[in-house]
This record gives sequence, structure tokens and C-alpha cells, in this order.
Amino acid sequence: MAGESHYQEALRALTDTDGATEVRLEVEAVLVPEPTNPHDPNAVMVQVGGLLVGYLPRQSAVAYGPMIAAVAARSRAAACEAMIAARGGETSALGVFLRLPKPGDEAGTPPPRGAF
Repeated sequence: MAGESHYQEALRALTDTDGATEVRLEVEAVLVPEPTNPHDPNAVMVQVGGLLVGYLPRQSAVAYGPMIAAVAARSRAAACEAMIAARGGETSALGVFLRLPKPGDEAGTPPPRGAF
């Protein structure tokens, strides 16, 4: 994930915490292509609960683009399991960890459960 530092308010709302305590919240993340992004036409937003929480890193957006496009072509949203987590402490920021199949995996088989 990239850019979570810019979306701490959304992450705090989703976890109902300020990040000062340890957090581990399993959620579903939706991957949304953003071809009109002025910084990167391959950009892929990551949303949780309808809120933007970050982006796939550029290299990952390119690698996963075909898989996300194939899902979108079937009028479905590309989604994956994710975890919002923080270590806790005064300066702890919330982060998002995605559970994605290998790029190009036609079947879209997720990694084994508990891979976080």
C-alpha cells in the first residue's frame, strides 16, 4: 500500500481509534482503477467501507491492472481481504495490509488463510 499517511482520518473512522492503541481489524478492500488520476493513469485506489485509504504502489498497480480490468469487465468489483493495523503508542500510524493473489494468477486464488 502507498499513501496511507494521507488517509489517517478515514482509517481512524473505520477502526474507531486514534491509533494510539494496538489495532488489528480484518476488512474487505475494494480495488478501483483510477485512469483519470493526474499523477498516474495506472493508479488503483484502495477503498474500505467506501472510504479511500490509499493506493496500490505504482509497480503493483501495473502488475495487477489486467486482473482488476478482467474483474471489472464482468461488472464486478475487485476485492480482497485486508487488515488495518497499528502497533499503538503516541506516534503510531494506522496501516493497511492487502492479501492479494500473485499478479497474473488467472484463478485469483488467495494466499493461505492467516498469511497476515
